[in-house]
Amino acid sequence: MKNKIISIFLCAVMLSSMLMGCSDTEPKETAITGAENAMENNMEDEASQKARSDNLGSDPMKELLQDPYEDYKEKGGEIAFVLNGVVMDGSYNEDIYEGIQVYALAAGISFSAYITDEESTEEYQETIEEAIADHARVIICAGYEFGETVGYLQKIYPEVAFLLVDGVPIDESGEPVAIADNVHCISFHEEESGYLAGYIAVLEGYHRLGFIGGVSEPPIIRYGYGYLQGINDAAADIGAEDVSVNYWYAETFEQNSEICEKASEWYAEGTEIIFACGGDLYESVLEAADGEDGMMIGVDVDQSGISDRFLTSAVKGTSNAVIIALDDFYAAGMQWPEEAAGQEIQYGIQDNCTGIPVVNTEWRFKNVTMEDFYEIYKKVKSGEISVSNETDVLPKVSVAVNFDEAGE
Repeated sequence: MKNKIISIFLCAVMLSSMLMGCSDTEPKETAITGAENAMENNMEDEASQKARSDNLGSDPMKELLQDPYEDYKEKGGEIAFVLNGVVMDGSYNEDIYEGIQVYALAAGISFSAYITDEESTEEYQETIEEAIADHARVIICAGYEFGETVGYLQKIYPEVAFLLVDGVPIDESGEPVAIADNVHCISFHEEESGYLAGYIAVLEGYHRLGFIGGVSEPPIIRYGYGYLQGINDAAADIGAEDVSVNYWYAETFEQNSEICEKASEWYAEGTEIIFACGGDLYESVLEAADGEDGMMIGVDVDQSGISDRFLTSAVKGTSNAVIIALDDFYAAGMQWPEEAAGQEIQYGIQDNCTGIPVVNTEWRFKNVTMEDFYEIYKKVKSGEISVSNETDVLPKVSVAVNFDEAGE
């Protein structure tokens, strides 16, 4: 019973955050045994545990995320998040960090974040080795760009566990290498979220759509190709023959004037809504949307709170997947269990990890009800609608798609 409050709380956090899709489906069942095991190893005594439980009060999420027990360390945490960019980016990095934060604080494990000074494999390696020197036991890396570094370090540091999000170990030439047992990789079926966002946007009445992706790597491509498939199917279902899509990869996740100019040009020429897919580039698209009275679709997390310009967002449960992975790691005695060691697990709609926001968001659709959305959601989840996750072959669509530069 002594760990029950933390265990129940962590379960509640995970289940509530997974409700991205249909409310009448069962959420993924996950035993939070790792949190209990970690609590056993890290909490000082029964009195300390009771103090933590008492301090949860009526708003446990708020209290835990304030970190009243100083489990967060700027450097030197047992769980180390290594990333480029900023942690609190309102999107991808922040979602990963939230998963780390929720699990670590619930389990009483120290955690920290290490931000690389520049984008290079040398800098990534130096930063990871700094975290290891600071006694990190689990290194969490965000993004495909860490693949080469993890591919190299996984054999040098077999005593360190690596969790690679949206990537796999690769060699210098970019070819995949064998995943060592101290490495676990997680990825997502982003094509499902892209599909749902594209389908429901057309159903709402948007017939001239756009997609601006960041770097043309698999997660971004899956979002974009799923988006095209959803647009195509919705156009066919409602008999719309005037649907078209502008499609472009900016080859950066950062905001810049080129993205703003491109988006402004599209809006001025009649594009009604743009899926801004990747990092901070949404800020440039948002600037253009404000100037040209356009609409947007967000990515990775619910971005509706940023601006009324966001109709919806194509989201994935990165924080949920991180919580599941960390729980499995600690439940197995601080090692990856057999089903995760040296393996990549891809989460999707079956795990309630892809979709669009429905719970705790503002439903901005005027012509589409939640019931309408649930109908298409259930068809994707049941397999009645199959969404291709191919990234090296363009999806076959009938709508007009104008590929620009790198999108060709």
